[in-house]
Amino acid sequence: MLDATLLLDERIAADGTVARIYLARDGAGVVIRDDAGVLGALPVVAVERVLARYGRELDPAADRPGGDALELGPARLRRLRFHAVVDAEARDYLVWEAAGAPPLAALATTVAAALRHLCLAAGGAR
Repeated sequence: MLDATLLLDERIAADGTVARIYLARDGAGVVIRDDAGVLGALPVVAVERVLARYGRELDPAADRPGGDALELGPARLRRLRFHAVVDAEARDYLVWEAAGAPPLAALATTVAAALRHLCLAAGGAR
């Protein structure tokens, strides 16, 4: 039974439809799914490793309160919309917050693609 769900990323597909990818807590692990169904299951440590690989320490000046969040054991994953001076429009980031460590932020599209790839490599449905 899936607990809570967090939207990781959404984009416009080639056919003009909106494609979304979600992360849902499932017991001690997580399930990655898109609008068409479940892609696969991963341990929470996989999410932590992806954020450690692609994330950078979050600048406190860039942090915004609020946003959707998902508790994943001793850590929390949350969405952050930030409009950097160099960007034409705001971008979505995912922030990994673990006790005793600085928050790590990475582009939501990058994290979603990495998690999707891990699911498919682990024998996911698609």
